[in-house]
Amino acid sequence: MQRRSDIDKHRCSRSGSLVAAQYIKRYQIIKKRKLEDGVPLNTSIEKEDDPVASTSVVSKVVQENKQPTPILVRKYLDNYLSFGFTFNGPENRPVPQCIVCGEKLSNESMVPSKLKRHLSSKHSHLLGKDKNYFSLLLSSEEKQAKTMVRRATISEKALLASYKVSEIVAKRMQPHTIAEDVILPACKEIVKSMLGDNAEKEISLVPLSNDTVSRRIGDMSSDIQCHVREKLSDSRLFALQLDESTDISKKCQLLSYIRFIDDDSVIEQFLACSELPTTSTGADVYDSMSNTLTDNGLSWKNCLSVCTDGAPAMTGKFKGFVAKVKQNFPNVGSTHCFIHREALMVKTIPAELKSVLNLVVNMVNFVKSRALKTRLLKEMCREAGSKHDTLVLHTEIRWLSKGKVLQRFYELKNELSKLFSIEKPDFAAYLNDTEWCAKVAYLADIFYHLNCLNESMQGKEENVLTSSDKLKGFLKKLQVWKRHVENKSLKMFPLTFDIDPQGDITTQLVLNHLTDLEDSMAQYFPHISVEKYDWVRNPYATSSESTADLSLEKEEQLAEIQEDRTLRLKYNESPLIRFWMYAKTEYPVIAVEAINILLHFSTTYLCELGFSALTNIKNKKRERLLSVDQEMRVCLSSIRPRIELLCTKRQAQVSH
Repeated sequence: MQRRSDIDKHRCSRSGSLVAAQYIKRYQIIKKRKLEDGVPLNTSIEKEDDPVASTSVVSKVVQENKQPTPILVRKYLDNYLSFGFTFNGPENRPVPQCIVCGEKLSNESMVPSKLKRHLSSKHSHLLGKDKNYFSLLLSSEEKQAKTMVRRATISEKALLASYKVSEIVAKRMQPHTIAEDVILPACKEIVKSMLGDNAEKEISLVPLSNDTVSRRIGDMSSDIQCHVREKLSDSRLFALQLDESTDISKKCQLLSYIRFIDDDSVIEQFLACSELPTTSTGADVYDSMSNTLTDNGLSWKNCLSVCTDGAPAMTGKFKGFVAKVKQNFPNVGSTHCFIHREALMVKTIPAELKSVLNLVVNMVNFVKSRALKTRLLKEMCREAGSKHDTLVLHTEIRWLSKGKVLQRFYELKNELSKLFSIEKPDFAAYLNDTEWCAKVAYLADIFYHLNCLNESMQGKEENVLTSSDKLKGFLKKLQVWKRHVENKSLKMFPLTFDIDPQGDITTQLVLNHLTDLEDSMAQYFPHISVEKYDWVRNPYATSSESTADLSLEKEEQLAEIQEDRTLRLKYNESPLIRFWMYAKTEYPVIAVEAINILLHFSTTYLCELGFSALTNIKNKKRERLLSVDQEMRVCLSSIRPRIELLCTKRQAQVSH
């Protein structure tokens, strides 16, 4: 054992001597190279390379078995430019780079002999060139590099601008050619006048051709759809509203919107505009809607409810869309659009008033369909100093109000009487009849109140509870009006009161119609019993009837909410659905129940807005438009496309 230990010590001492010898030999070689190449010796490195000064270092390396000798780092000198070399890389370890071919050598090659060898072997035709030649060549390449960087930057900005302009075109529902024909020339003229010719040249590089804008809109539509799919990927619950209509090219379009909770906000998002190729039966609508949900990564199992109008294809008892949904997914609720119910209710007016309304429509159409009559009426109104000088055209298209038609007609009845006295004496006779004019006045008044009810139920974030409250309030008003009309008081109908202040002409007619209107509301709105959801409206004033259907856990959490004063302050400051979203963190069970109730759509208002946009997007000049769904998504989406992300996925190319 003792002999083996002596042998190991001998080996270590021998290996230490070999390392020291190698270290000294390496130092001598490096010092010789420096002297030959004319390189100034680095004091710190020279000291480390000195075999005498580094004896302790060598012994320490041998004893502690650490890293070998530190690597020598060569520095770049200005006279290397005469060999056609500049430097590149980090300052602590630069590497030589050939100006002519761009080849990079190692740091150890940064010596005149190796640089000259590269020049003579690969660029022999430049051996006679001096330092000034390579200096000019280097500055030229640097300018070219800056130009390339500048052009690349301009290309990226042009790509970003192209996407943003395309989004504006889609939002404004304009044809794609407007970008290149109107927007780009206008921008060039503005920039040229304000910033000069160079700025105009840069603006010209933005690609805005018809096909480019179409591609940009398609990219943004796909990104929005992908973004919505990502938000709903965790199987969160949602509500739907859908409606179908025929566009200008006689194609049946099914429009759908979705409502869901994202973080602390309610999102009402355009979902799809799908074409129904042939028929529009309940089965067709169901199949199309199922495909739409699949394309967006959604499932009927997570759908809370669907809101539709009362068309047979939607609400048919056996073959309607809602019936198809409930057959496969019984837990999905359904809502009949409150606005459409109110419109159906209005159509049930008595025959006596219906004939008056039809005659008013005929008179309006007689004037509006004849240019000469329209001009004559305008001139008469100006001479008489009337507030208005034209009639409102009556039509059955959505959102045009009969109330406004009747009110404008009544205000201009004297001018119309003069106009009809020559060519249409029978029309003039009606306008000179006080009883007939009193009926027109009552129609204008009652339609005004109905329109106010209709408008109050339109808007975003409208839910079943708020719409039911407004309808119940209108029912209460009908009872109040009936009581006053029985006493021959018509102050709630200002135009009627103006022509019949004593109520001798219209009292019985108004009373009968208000009774019929009350019955119609009971027919079209039979289930407005939402008292069981009073705890959702106001959790701090609940009754035993409203909480009877709640489970024990939900009642317990509701009791805790009622004693939470912080939440009480939040209830007074925030909208209802945001209050429940705030309460969800501490009381998830009862809050989720309340949020699911408030998510239900009560109207198809968003679909009606979508169809209004569709008439602008797909008009007579664009009736062959194929990318309707993409255009509608970019135009109507509440979620904006991630344009910066799209730009990173596309190669930037400027316009030629």
